[in-house]
Amino acid sequence: MKKTILSTTAVILVIISLFCFVSCNNTEVDPSLWDNATYTSDVTLGEGAKTVTLEIEAGDKKITVTLKTDKETLGEAMYEHELINDPSFFDTLNGILASWDNDKAYWGFYQGETKMPYGVNDQKISGGESFRFVYTK
Repeated sequence: MKKTILSTTAVILVIISLFCFVSCNNTEVDPSLWDNATYTSDVTLGEGAKTVTLEIEAGDKKITVTLKTDKETLGEAMYEHELINDPSFFDTLNGILASWDNDKAYWGFYQGETKMPYGVNDQKISGGESFRFVYTK
């Protein structure tokens, strides 16, 4: 009888431990992030003389958008191709909303691994640049 109680207790503890382990390691990624996305796979837009590459990461998915433009700043080029809702301050990129007010989400702006110290409207482009935008919460 004592063995049965010990075995049952051990099984219950293992199940509880597994449940806690799974719960703690669950990085909840909103599966609906890409539901309203304009583009869900790699795409090239425009016909300008300058080529700029954007990597857009949200949740566990990322795509590359290649822009061909004649605009002077990255913000203008992104707005020209309707990737952002406002060139001076945007919260929607590629149709994906990152709302600080709703859930403290924002779009991280990087060149390589370096976080940019200013916005897209201040980023001059000459062609050949690559940038990353990471949905961050």
